[in-house]
Amino acid sequence: MNFRKLTLTLLATLFMQPLYADLVTLIEAIELSPSNIILPGSLNGTVTFLPCVDECDEDHQRARLTANTKFFVDEKAVKFDVFRQQLMLKRQNKDSYALVSVDTKQNTITSIHING
Repeated sequence: MNFRKLTLTLLATLFMQPLYADLVTLIEAIELSPSNIILPGSLNGTVTFLPCVDECDEDHQRARLTANTKFFVDEKAVKFDVFRQQLMLKRQNKDSYALVSVDTKQNTITSIHING
């Protein structure tokens, strides 16, 4: 009987404890102006970007491109070369925007979307 009371008391105590868990961001999505993106010459490089729309006081960030990085222009999947050309055109449009998704553990870019 004492063992049962001890077990119930222990279980009740455990369930009364607040459950805390660290939230970990796996993919960070950053909205920014296309003019704030500097692409490398090939897929074997690092993208430098300013994580804001227009100008800001944020520091530049860098993340690597991989063979698995996806590129989108106006929601259509495109190859890297086409993306580079379209990025140059979209930079001139003040209404365009970009979304860079970064794998925070690997510091790699999973996708870049430009629209507008």
